[in-house]
Parts: sequence; structure tokens; C-alpha cells
Amino acid sequence: MLLNTAAAAAMILAASSPEAAPAADAPIVTAPAAVQAAPAAAPAARPAPAFRPINHDEDWTAYRNLGEDASNWAQMKAIPVGSTWLSLGGEARWRAEYRGNERFGRGLQDDDGDLQQRLRLWADWRLTPNLRAFVDIQDARSHGLDSGEPFTEESRADVHQAFLETKHSLGQGALRVRVGRQEFGVGAFRIFEPREGANARTAFDMARVIYDNPNGWSGGVFAGYAIRESKASFDDATNYDYRIYGGTASRRLGSGATAPKLEVLYANTDRIGVAFDTGLAGRDDRDTLSLRLDGRVAPWDYDVEAVIQTGDFRGLDIEAWYLSGTVGRTFNHAWAPRVAVRFDAASGDEDRTDGKLNTYNQLYVPPISLRTDLGVSNLVSIQPQVTFRPLPKTTVGLLTAGLWRQSKEDGVYLLSGQLLRSGAEGDSAYVGWRYAGFTTYQVNPFVTVTGVLNYTKAGDFLKQSDADDQSYAGLIVGVKF
Repeated sequence: MLLNTAAAAAMILAASSPEAAPAADAPIVTAPAAVQAAPAAAPAARPAPAFRPINHDEDWTAYRNLGEDASNWAQMKAIPVGSTWLSLGGEARWRAEYRGNERFGRGLQDDDGDLQQRLRLWADWRLTPNLRAFVDIQDARSHGLDSGEPFTEESRADVHQAFLETKHSLGQGALRVRVGRQEFGVGAFRIFEPREGANARTAFDMARVIYDNPNGWSGGVFAGYAIRESKASFDDATNYDYRIYGGTASRRLGSGATAPKLEVLYANTDRIGVAFDTGLAGRDDRDTLSLRLDGRVAPWDYDVEAVIQTGDFRGLDIEAWYLSGTVGRTFNHAWAPRVAVRFDAASGDEDRTDGKLNTYNQLYVPPISLRTDLGVSNLVSIQPQVTFRPLPKTTVGLLTAGLWRQSKEDGVYLLSGQLLRSGAEGDSAYVGWRYAGFTTYQVNPFVTVTGVLNYTKAGDFLKQSDADDQSYAGLIVGVKF
């Protein structure tokens, strides 16, 4: 089963510095330094690496004018090809894991650990100032995972992304049209996240129209299909049983990078073969509307999001909701400690006989804590957390989370959306209590080493379903270039 602890560590690490929150428009490392005008005899200023959560959002244009003194890596980011230029990049990630009592003891188990490897190589070809072609090959493999190898853990070489994009000036901003296979993430990634924590990331076959305006409203529309992923090489295909379309809009409510940012998302998802605690799979045709606000009033930062869902599931009216928010304070200290509280609550079904479905469909949800299995559907979580930097390149995070069912009539779900325990297996709301921590060492701008520990004490509901405590340990080495 999918383990998203590494993604959660990255999100909490980014959240420890509010200016670098894990949003679709925020860098993970550092933003490129501006290239200053230099005398003719002097080399151009060297920008800093600027890796981003979604690689096709990276812009290496500043590397075109570095001159012959640039490193081999810097030259690879802007290779002249006639009158065009090409940027190459890639990722290698290795993860050694121990999964203790996976899925709280249900199903196959892995008693001796496993090793996962994800390799990616991509090319961004700027054919003209207004036209680009992007291709990304991904290979994800697991070794020694005795509890099962779904396509999220084992998906050999495939075309992960391949699209064309045009760009044109429009008013005070720029209009982009992108068509093809591409990763997709919006805002804080609470609804659509490219599955960073899994061994194999995911993408969509879709068309997007995007308008970027630094001085007003930005946004756009999207339409397409999910990917029908498989484990062999070059066998991923368009999943016509899972359609998606919608739109986004956002703007700063004031001037400056710390001014509140308002984001609106609407998405319609139409998927065949969805199952909840009702026990029967069927067609889930669902409208999702989200309103998000984030900002900073030093030393405080905040990020809140409210989601409502309506639609139809096998003739049942859908009425579901999700609330999530984080409030944190960073202290003026050499270790830059940040204390925060995160709250998440998603609806569960209230009555199996009322002709309605209240279970929140979590779509492509990221982890809400350093956890191994649980998704947000029918879950309430209160999560205090603290992060600090005892050394310039080292970040430590500690957190604890209480977990409860929102509705006693509904079950507990996995990150994949599959049912972990039916609501009929117990009458307690208390799911469990989680203790977790991570340490990340940024070796250099390209290499990161992260260690994760996670222990979940089963609560009354899980014990009623014959569950035991769960543990997880992981060591992740990531390289980007």
C-alpha cells in the first residue's frame, strides 16, 4: 500500500518556512537570483538552483547567458540547439523502508523491509520564445516488498509526461495553452497532488489554458482524463473511465509576497468503479468546490481551505465537505523554531438509508501527517507540530496527531480511497494517536537525505476491528539535477 511519509516530511519541511509553503507556485529550494547587468568583460551573475514541486514549472532561462565559466550542470540547463535551446533535468530517489503491521495488520505483510527506487529524466525544448515541448520518462521499482506491489510502488519505464505548450502576452499577464500528458497540482495540493510520496508519481492526459497575471486575477481551465497505470514498461494509457474538468482563479489581496492569497477551485470528476463503505462500486459523478486563503503576518502564518462536494453516486445524492487549516508561529531564534497546529476534518456517511452519500471523496490527497495508510475521508485530525533547524543544513520536525471518525456510521479509508475498516466493525469514534518525526539534511542544492519515524497507537475503533499498533521507519536519499 502507498506510503506517503516522505511527501509529508517535505511538506512539513517547506511549511517550517512560510515563504516556501508547498504550493503549486512555490519553489522547494530557492528562487533564481536575478541576473544583474554586468560589464562586457565580466561573467554574468550565477543564478541559484530553482527546483520546484512540479518540474515543468521550472524556468532555466537565466542560465542561457552564463558563459564558458559555467559548470557542466549549469550548461546542461540551457543547451543551444541551432536557434533553439534545450534544458535537461532528472531525479533519482532511493527509499529504504520498514513497514510494521501495515494496514494495521490486514492483508499481506512485509516483515523484513524493502528498497524502492525512482528514476526520472526529462527534457524541456524551447523551440521558439513562445513554444516548448516537454518530455519526462519515469521508472519506479520496488525490491523485497512482500506486502504487495501495486502500480503506485512498481511501474517500470513509462512516458510520464509529454506535452506541447504555447505562450503569448495578454494584457498585463501571459496566456499559456498546454496539451498532453502532464502533472497537475493546485494551491496547497490538498485536492490534486502528483503523488510525490508514492514510488511512482501520477499525471493526467489533459488540456489546460492558464493565465498568469502578477497584478490581478490568475487562473484558467482544464479538461482531460486520468491515467490507467500498469506495472510493465510503456503500458500506461488514458483512463476513459475517469474524466475530469474544471477551472481555477487566484489573486493576492494586497501587495507583497506575504499578502493574503485567495484561491478558488472547481472540478468535476466522473469515475466508474468507485466504492465507499456502502459496499457496492459504481459511478461517482462529483462536483468539488474549494475556497483557500493563505498569508503571513510576521511572525504568524496561516493556510485555510474549505471544500464542498455535490453530485451523484449510484443514484445517491452527494453532500460532502472537507475543512483543513494550519496556523503557525516562527520564533526569532538561531534555530528558527516554528510551532503550528493543523486541523483536518472530512465528512463521512451519516445514514445508509437516507438516499444520500456524505463520504468525502479525497481525490488525489497528500498526507496530512507522517502517516502510512490513512486518508482524510471520514477523518478528524488535530495535529500539533514543531520544526527547527539546529544546523544550517538540518531541519528536524516532531508532531503528534489525534485521529477520530467524523461519522460512526462510516469506515476508515486508505490514501488510495479504498476502505481500510468498515464502520460496521466498531462503534467508537476514536481511531488512534500518532507520534512521528523526521530529520532532513540538505547536503547541497541537489542532494537531500531524510529519515522518518512513525508510530500509531491503535484506538478503540481499530482495536474493535482486531487491529494492532502500526510503525514505520524510512530513509530517503533524493537527488535532483
